[in-house]
Amino acid sequence: MKRDMDLIRKIVLAVETAPRQELSDVDQQAFNYHANLLIEAGLAEGAVGPLQRGIPAMIVLWRLTWNGHDFADSIKDDTIWNKARENVFKPTASWSFGVLLTYLKAEIIRNIPGI
Repeated sequence: MKRDMDLIRKIVLAVETAPRQELSDVDQQAFNYHANLLIEAGLAEGAVGPLQRGIPAMIVLWRLTWNGHDFADSIKDDTIWNKARENVFKPTASWSFGVLLTYLKAEIIRNIPGI
């Protein structure tokens, strides 16, 4: 399964609002896979059930970590997120999560008046 950053964003913002929330419009297998990625990246804490073909059979996210909250704050603005999608996620571009975070931080700083 490929990493879907729009789904990652959706999950992070949902967990920030209400941990243990189910996203009814998201395929359960896709949710479990991406929620596990959040735990592996140190952005969230939770419990992971047994793996079935590399994807957790069940998963519960309890909360975001400090880094998870920082990430949530950096992805809330739709304009900044859409710029990141256009400038970082282009299908031909090669990027990492670290590059995304650097880009988001730079955009946030660029949009602060007086800086």
